[in-house]
Amino acid sequence: MGQTITFRLPDDLAKEIERIAEIEQLDKSSVVRRLLAKAIAEWNVENALNGFQQEKLSLGRAVEESHLSIWEFLEKLHDRRIPLHYDLEDFQEDLRVIEEAKTRGKSYSG
Repeated sequence: MGQTITFRLPDDLAKEIERIAEIEQLDKSSVVRRLLAKAIAEWNVENALNGFQQEKLSLGRAVEESHLSIWEFLEKLHDRRIPLHYDLEDFQEDLRVIEEAKTRGKSYSG
């Protein structure tokens, strides 16, 4: 089911969560979960874009870490005018990532 995490919020954030809960007709916990999921997804994309731009991540690894499709990730690169640096090492890394994904897929299908 999940873990319970307790934390304190500044009054202004708590009021915003209450306001959103009222508008969305949800309980505050649901609002916090939705907002947190959205923020984590955005963080994953930003982190992957930055890692790729700084040449710390290959294209394949950045796509994997962003949780986007290759096409969505390439579109983000284009929108931000981040050049597509891609060499033999990147290609070999991407092949390794694909093989890992295939292996994981086989183990899930039984």
